[in-house]
Amino acid sequence: PFWKNHFTLHGLWPQYSAGGYPQTCTTEAYDVNSAKNVGMETMIQYWPDVQYAYDDPEYDQFWEHEWSKHGTCSGLSQDDYFQTAINMIKSFGTPQSFIDAAGTTGSIDAATLRNDMGGASYVSLQCLSGKYIDGAYTCWKEENGVPTTQTECPSDVQQEDTCTSTTLTIQSI
Repeated sequence: PFWKNHFTLHGLWPQYSAGGYPQTCTTEAYDVNSAKNVGMETMIQYWPDVQYAYDDPEYDQFWEHEWSKHGTCSGLSQDDYFQTAINMIKSFGTPQSFIDAAGTTGSIDAATLRNDMGGASYVSLQCLSGKYIDGAYTCWKEENGVPTTQTECPSDVQQEDTCTSTTLTIQSI
């Protein structure tokens, strides 16, 4: 699968510059057609729910959660929210250094990964036990709810970086 050597999307949400983020801003219910409008194969590739099998009736619960908690605060329609998030992961993508390391050594220099994701203040790496890379938060300027250019993350996001080792391990799945 794609996620064996690529980052996938967890979510897209607005962030306050002074810390924290809004959540559950409206009661608009999740519309299953929004994911279908983006394309189920695309959603499963770039925004998978790894807790359920693709054919499980509960598979779209993750997308429902992301819409209800974060999408309702984006100012975007559901179709635009999901499509915007997919566009982001497709355009920002996974650094080639990560893809190469996942396919060979299984490890990557933390400074290289931070640099390849925009720079240390533009990404907050997430690790288990300080060395097992588990994710990354990036920060973006937005216009009308749509991310436009990468920007420095607020200090509270930077402080969420949990990768303390200089060499990070990419766990095989």
